[in-house]
Amino acid sequence: MSMARIKDWALNSDFLGRRMSFITGPRQVGKTTLVQMHLKRIKQENLYYNWDTITAKRKFSENPLFFLENIHEAVPAPDELAIPRYWVVLDEFHKYRDWKGLLKGYYDELGHFIRFIICGSARLDFFRKSGESLIGRYFPFKMYPMGPWDVLNTGIFNYNSAWIPGKKIPFVKPHAGFRETVSQLISLTGFPEPFFNGRKEYYRRWQNAHISLLTGEEVRDLSKISDIDRIQLLASLLPERVGAPLSINSLADTLKCAHATVKNWLQALSLVYLIFFIPPYASSLARSIKKEQKIYFWDWGIHKNEGKRFENFMAVQIIKAISAWNEWGLGKFSLYYIRTKDGRETDFLIVNEGKPALLIETKTSNAQLDRDLIYFKEKTGAPLAFQVVMNSDELLTQKAPSVFIMDVNRFLFLLP
Repeated sequence: MSMARIKDWALNSDFLGRRMSFITGPRQVGKTTLVQMHLKRIKQENLYYNWDTITAKRKFSENPLFFLENIHEAVPAPDELAIPRYWVVLDEFHKYRDWKGLLKGYYDELGHFIRFIICGSARLDFFRKSGESLIGRYFPFKMYPMGPWDVLNTGIFNYNSAWIPGKKIPFVKPHAGFRETVSQLISLTGFPEPFFNGRKEYYRRWQNAHISLLTGEEVRDLSKISDIDRIQLLASLLPERVGAPLSINSLADTLKCAHATVKNWLQALSLVYLIFFIPPYASSLARSIKKEQKIYFWDWGIHKNEGKRFENFMAVQIIKAISAWNEWGLGKFSLYYIRTKDGRETDFLIVNEGKPALLIETKTSNAQLDRDLIYFKEKTGAPLAFQVVMNSDELLTQKAPSVFIMDVNRFLFLLP
């Protein structure tokens, strides 16, 4: 399996300096494989420790500095200018009750000599934000389901040459392998296990087990929610609501419970990386929706409807790109949708430093320009607008100044 492109910055000494690397993301997205392959490449594979194993817990109970047993040289005196020579991976280490205090001590005492990588999913991302004892000692990175560049893993990574909204657009016709990879991703999702298995039957079994894990064990461990049956019912009601402003009141009526309860359950499903939200862009737009968020799944293959699956797939790929741009320090990007009370809508709006940068509308097959795309480009002042079409191998048409219709392969070829 190809190593995800995130290795090029989340495990890069120039990006990290002395800081720890915190890698979070959905369960079964490949975080453990990523770090193990990195350690193997630098011949330090014996410095990987998983807190879920009895061996790691036993070693820690005997000696909190247990990882030094596999470093066969004396720890040098602290030197602020020293470059760490070892990479120690602590996977799921946040499950230890005083993990932040312990990491602070590790970093302060050994950070000149060892670079620590901390991996985890929901709980690490949640607990990382509660308290500030580690501020200034780490950089956070998100690992998401794969995109085409993660699968192909070709070319030399150079973030300075990456395209971002505002740069000249390098329109390129992707090669056949890239187009085939995009098609497979849309069909088989971006989680490594089902994708590389390549069979839809296997993917369906994997998907059922994955949803059960997240809505059961993960939710229970992360929160005080005990009504697992109804939170699983809630999860089953959400796919049909993808792509439209989410009404919590409607869900509360269906589930026969309070608005606040459903809101809490949705937050829990977000924390365990089953779903994510995209807020509405209001600003000064007249009659725009200002409260209701849109909901999407990290596993876009949950949708049988082709249109919903493609829009959800695009949402994940855009979120991945925005996360990369932000982690590279290329801007302060965020993602919104636009909808007015009279029904005008555009699927996605990328904003950089508070200013609209790029509008994106998704279509499965219709190559006729969506009128709302032009309307919102004028209203928001966004300098660029794309209409991205799924069922087209080669499509690039300029419809107006800085307004393009293109196939999904050309669009994804632009992204990191």
